[in-house]
Amino acid sequence: MSPTTFPTLSRWIQAPPPDGTDRYRAPVLFTDLAVPDGVETAELRICGLGLQHVTIDGVPINDHRLDPPFTHFDHRVLYVTTDVTGLLPAGDHRLSITLGRGFFALPTGNVWHWHRAPWAGPLRAIAELRLVFADGSTRVIGTDETWSATLGRTTYDCYYAGESYDATLPIPDPVPAVRAEPPRGVLQPAGHEPIRVTWRGRPTWERVGNSWVADFGRTIAGWVGLRCDQQRGAQVTITYAEKRESDGTLRPRSVHVEGDRFQTDSYIGDGTRGQYWEPQFSYKGFRYVQLDGLSHDPDPETLTGYAAHNDVPVVGDFSCSEPLFETFTAAMARTIENNLHHIPTDTPVYEKNGWTGDAQLGLITMTDLFDVRRLMIKWLDDLRDAQHPDGWLPVIAPTAGWGYTDLGPSPEWTTVYPHLLRELYRRYGDLGPVRDHWLNLTRYLDWELGKLVDGVAVSRLGDYLQPGTDGVGPDDSGVTASALLIRALRDTAELADLIGATDDQRRFSAAAAQLTAAMNEKFLDRDRGRYEVGPVYSQTSNALPLVLGLVPDDQVLAVVANLVADIEQRDDHLNVGCIGANCVLPALTGHGQGDLALRVARQTSYPSWGFWFANGADTMWEMWETTARSRDHYFHGTVVQWLIEDVAGLRCGDHGWRTCTVRPHPLGDLEHAAYAINTVRGRVAVAWRRDGDRFDLEVEVPDGTTAAILLPGAIEPQAHQVIGPIRTEFSSRLS
Repeated sequence: MSPTTFPTLSRWIQAPPPDGTDRYRAPVLFTDLAVPDGVETAELRICGLGLQHVTIDGVPINDHRLDPPFTHFDHRVLYVTTDVTGLLPAGDHRLSITLGRGFFALPTGNVWHWHRAPWAGPLRAIAELRLVFADGSTRVIGTDETWSATLGRTTYDCYYAGESYDATLPIPDPVPAVRAEPPRGVLQPAGHEPIRVTWRGRPTWERVGNSWVADFGRTIAGWVGLRCDQQRGAQVTITYAEKRESDGTLRPRSVHVEGDRFQTDSYIGDGTRGQYWEPQFSYKGFRYVQLDGLSHDPDPETLTGYAAHNDVPVVGDFSCSEPLFETFTAAMARTIENNLHHIPTDTPVYEKNGWTGDAQLGLITMTDLFDVRRLMIKWLDDLRDAQHPDGWLPVIAPTAGWGYTDLGPSPEWTTVYPHLLRELYRRYGDLGPVRDHWLNLTRYLDWELGKLVDGVAVSRLGDYLQPGTDGVGPDDSGVTASALLIRALRDTAELADLIGATDDQRRFSAAAAQLTAAMNEKFLDRDRGRYEVGPVYSQTSNALPLVLGLVPDDQVLAVVANLVADIEQRDDHLNVGCIGANCVLPALTGHGQGDLALRVARQTSYPSWGFWFANGADTMWEMWETTARSRDHYFHGTVVQWLIEDVAGLRCGDHGWRTCTVRPHPLGDLEHAAYAINTVRGRVAVAWRRDGDRFDLEVEVPDGTTAAILLPGAIEPQAHQVIGPIRTEFSSRLS
């Protein structure tokens, strides 16, 4: 079967609607088949909505979890292909599909309206098993009304509330499956890495009152497996949380999700020894797990923690003489992984949404550490599916209809669309996605330009979560919204040039110039040398134009001086939200204030990245405060981009790493830093070391890559160029 010929003969099927008591019980669809001798290959294509757990003779067909991928199911429905030859020797077999709800039929009320998504409906599946025999003949077995249906022992599953399982429930006698209405979305093959378990670990235990609390020692996204001798009919409640309450217990809650149950599984035992259960249709964000109702004390094998995410390849590695900076990088990598579940999410606990602003801020760090090309191409399609005909994009994608007027327009969020296309080409060198999305991209930017007020952009969000705020800060968001829209227009003009869209290139270049002039006219106080956006000086609204090169030449020194003065008045601390966390340190370093940037980055008092780790963090947090709702949130953690691009000094150029820039900054008393990445062309690496005033740099570039090198020196940087493949060394004197 080619991707365009599925299905060939199968039909969508479902279990007959259950009665009220079994309303949320997981349906199981199955068929028995006799496999003759001579099968050379067996391939199964399947899509079970919302989620599928597929077995042959009780053995999972692959190591995927939470298939099929989440999409806007009215536009696209993704199926998964697996080679099952090894599971089908000659003989009798049973192929079973147990279905969960996911975001297709989420049962719990929530502010994003997932519980009333336009695609919601009965759980259903379509599948085809293709057997190829040694003589070249084939046989296809597909879902239809000859399949049987029953109910499993999962009694409830919800991405937010959790999952329930009753091991005592009898399995009803099977009945014929019935024809199901096909989803409105087009069936397409999944093209990105599946979700897999990537880490397993055991906890330490503490008795807290009548509860047992397990600490896994790290913050993960996934679930636990329970091994127990639970008494028959006795329920154990499994509660997950990233942090403990003051009394040591766990009480996870969300104001955005209805009901008292949140991040909580339950298991009812059957009284046998060595029972084992783990959820199949949900994941949680957690470090701690609380057990209530366990029939016996826990032992070392009672719980196993599983971390699971899209299994994207790790490509980047950073090291430095400053241990705190290595801690930042490891924490950011884990935070990113914990938020890859078929989309780039904001938090694995509270929302699980594809927030566009989070991805916009974290994208470069993601690509510096992981190969996210296939996952992000999938998410580009999610963005397009969420787009209104007039070009309007929501602040989350996919969406069930929320995020257009809710917290929108917000160009700092939705300009991720052009930013993502530009950066994917910069790193992977493929113009295919650009051409594929071109009409939608230009339609989106035309929509944004039509929303300008007095020539500048406006936003509902801006520099989100500044210190001491619970969301939107006191600043006018005109600078952040306009500056990031200018970047989007410039990026799109560059892409237009690459694909030969001359008229669009001219149009978007002119629009960027006009918006730059309007932003500076409205917000730049030339007499004071600063951008004025509110009652309090904004570090973010002054740093962002510096980073993007939007400050008039005659104002740069004054804008830098004011930024430095404000940071120093705050005892070398930031006063920024998620956007400023990404741009202040590069602004300082790029304008001769790298030592101040270093002092800021090394802070361990509030507000700072180090403050989190001084308070027990192992991932990046949503807010600067220890009261942060989410402790697994990457959009404030983009200090790692500065570590890679400025401290180590490697910056991707263009055309799939055809070019790159090496400009290390041996700041303060840093002794060495290194960064290496496996690119589409091969390994690119920089490593520098300082001994007194001697500076040594090693550079490696592959065939097809040209590196422009700026070697720090006593007076001016020394310019060099190397063409790969080459591994070479340079030395200079710093004083």
